[in-house]
Amino acid sequence: MSFRLALRQDHGRWLREQRAELYVDLLTEAYAEQQWIEMHMADEEVRERFGSHYTDLRLPPLERARLGVRATMYGSRTVNALFNRIPAEAFWGRPLGSPPDDGDRIAMRVRVGAIGDALQDAIRREMRTDDLLPNAQSTLLGAPHPVDRAPRTKPAPPPPPSSPEDV
Repeated sequence: MSFRLALRQDHGRWLREQRAELYVDLLTEAYAEQQWIEMHMADEEVRERFGSHYTDLRLPPLERARLGVRATMYGSRTVNALFNRIPAEAFWGRPLGSPPDDGDRIAMRVRVGAIGDALQDAIRREMRTDDLLPNAQSTLLGAPHPVDRAPRTKPAPPPPPSSPEDV
């Protein structure tokens, strides 16, 4: 009986390690695709000006396909859907037949940024990385951890005016 429990725990640990490694690769590729979309949507002047400083960090097609297969095997449906929406936005977000204007660029940045944020949130929730934050005082600072010092509640609204002169 205990052997089967140990096997199940070992398999769960192995699966969690595979998923953690996959999610690091997915976040890296998502960042590379966001940077590529920024350069791809930029106007000609910006591309000429910053083109020498830009490095395409995206994976080659075969490695990208392998990443997609690993994501299908070990990743959740939520993470896969969010990850695959980034290149879809690059395709559908660019107007056909005309160069993108400033409004198109801003809308694309907002949509891709929101997808990236949702992807990070989904991964943090699945991997429960926020549960790993320390609750004790920092030995280095002798004070609570910076995350714990941040206010967790909304500030109180200002009091209403007490007399007509205050308005």
